[in-house]
Amino acid sequence: MAFSSTIADLTRLQEIIRVFSLAGFGDIFKQMGLEDAAELTGKFMGWKYADELAHLERPRRVCRVFEILGPTFVKLGQVLATRPDLFGPEWITEFEKLQTQAPPLDFEELRRQIEVDLGAPLKEIFEEVDATPLAAASVAQVHRATLKDGTKVVLKIQRPGIRPKIEADMRLLAYLASLAERHVPQLAAFHPQKVVQQFAKSLQSELNFTTEGHNAEQVAANFEGNDQILIPRIYWEWTRERINVQEFVDGIPGLNLRAIDAAGMDRKRIAQTGASAVLKMIIMDGLFHADPHPGNFFILPGERIAFIDFGMIGRVSEVRRQQITKLLQALLQNDSEGLCAILLGWADREGDDPGELQEAVEEFLGTYGGKSMGAMDLSAMVGDLLSLIRNNKLTMPPDQAMLLKVFVSLEGAFKKLDPDFDMMVAIQPTMNEVVIDQLSPQALGKRGLKVLTQYVELFADLPKEIRRGIYTVKTGNLKIRVELSQLDEMQRKFMRGARLLALAGITSAVLIGGSILMALTKKPRE
Repeated sequence: MAFSSTIADLTRLQEIIRVFSLAGFGDIFKQMGLEDAAELTGKFMGWKYADELAHLERPRRVCRVFEILGPTFVKLGQVLATRPDLFGPEWITEFEKLQTQAPPLDFEELRRQIEVDLGAPLKEIFEEVDATPLAAASVAQVHRATLKDGTKVVLKIQRPGIRPKIEADMRLLAYLASLAERHVPQLAAFHPQKVVQQFAKSLQSELNFTTEGHNAEQVAANFEGNDQILIPRIYWEWTRERINVQEFVDGIPGLNLRAIDAAGMDRKRIAQTGASAVLKMIIMDGLFHADPHPGNFFILPGERIAFIDFGMIGRVSEVRRQQITKLLQALLQNDSEGLCAILLGWADREGDDPGELQEAVEEFLGTYGGKSMGAMDLSAMVGDLLSLIRNNKLTMPPDQAMLLKVFVSLEGAFKKLDPDFDMMVAIQPTMNEVVIDQLSPQALGKRGLKVLTQYVELFADLPKEIRRGIYTVKTGNLKIRVELSQLDEMQRKFMRGARLLALAGITSAVLIGGSILMALTKKPRE
């Protein structure tokens, strides 16, 4: 999606620069080499938002600019709210306030698009469609409807014409991010190109409502047989890229405590059910709801919970799940070296000398290390860990940062239901299952095979490289040039090879030991 200098794009670029400049950020665009556009904005004095923005704190000012610039920038702010490794708490708090509510469109403006997408008049598909929206946001509008067989459903309908507008904004954001990374040091530290790439990927998924349907079905499959969790059914016959038709959920909105109490429901049980469900999604399944605000879940009779809106999901690979386990192990065992290795690995600096990071990690562990999980304050611990990451100019993979954000958000939501709720206590049973699963002979065998394969590949190339080296010496073409950066790279490769060898040996020992243990504990046949 490359930037194009069409009149529409240039006009929108000028508008973006104008709004940011009048909010006090014009110097950034001058550093990017957009001096003329930045100076041109000085002619627009008396702009209606100027006085309002001048008195706001910097985080609130940026968010207000996002609101003024429309849905793409509001969505960007919501994605930035999932990056507490890049932004401090005062920024995250403001990003979380960004809402995508928008004035509702008249249903007749949506009717033609729906009928084009479904290939039939609405009256042939639905017995009734409520013209009054349940909700209206900047990207979509939601209406209740009834199918011909009497089934109550919800229609999520994309706003006509929104996709080209968002795609145009994404071209401009990618262009500005590339300039910022090259020319604005204070912004380069935030890795703007990676952030915009993450945002583009997330937004493309959100704009395709069939993707949301597939996400919901995957989560539903993971909860098959669990009658405490409901994921609305998707009606694929009528679901398209711009419309999603799903089961209507009639329940109490997430944190309507008065309604929950009036219904005589057990808040503690609801909190525990919700926590168990989310922890299963994250730690066991590796697929979780990444936007679990109170509007996206409902409480049903019997303290059951229904999750809706799977437009934004997070995925946790097996590697990430192992890293979470190792992180908790490093905390419980007060292992500063192990925690440094994890943080450097997240920042793609595996094998680097920890330097000052070691001291910061030891100070962190002085507060939280060696404690039982039940004795840890999750919010405080995550906040201090993220401060440590930012202060040492490290970063986290976006999915891992999102994961920590979801953990803290959920703990806050469940504490409103049950003031005594403790996420670190709730996580223990699930973590026990994970550890048992990871130490099973099948899991160990799978990881051991992977390591041994890498080990074989590493040494398979040695004969070829040796022959090439001998030939170079014989022909007199051997040149020796040593640079410090190359030494660092050689050291990293050597350390990686050494770790593979060590891990291969350990894995073999564990496999043999596990086999012996199984043989010793196996009951004799009667």
